[in-house]
Amino acid sequence: MSIRINREYVNDTAKLMMHRLIARQIGRDPSLVERAKDSLARSSQRYEGYDFVREWSDVLGFPPSTVRRRLTSRDEEMTRLRLSSPFVLAEGVNFEDHALRRRIWKAAKRIAERSVIHQTVELPRIAA
Repeated sequence: MSIRINREYVNDTAKLMMHRLIARQIGRDPSLVERAKDSLARSSQRYEGYDFVREWSDVLGFPPSTVRRRLTSRDEEMTRLRLSSPFVLAEGVNFEDHALRRRIWKAAKRIAERSVIHQTVELPRIAA
């Protein structure tokens, strides 16, 4: 049986996994939030007027414990915001290692496959 996986779902799951790692790092080093603010400030020059700049600014204004909870939230707003995360460009965060990114993507794909399998419901057959 071949299972079709939604690539967007896999990518969103991978980004959630990456932000869980970032949230752990914030727990060890809360100054990472300040570095994300610096990253956002650099990006805001290029993307001035975009909603995500203001929204990330709001998120980064919270205490580190709240930022950690928001980063790992599964709500639609954070799923969307993770696409433009200032953390991935912040000093001290490094996802450049190809092997690490590949492991994260493969894990996200496994999660997506399990999700599809659990969502598949076999309908009862009706006798003719």
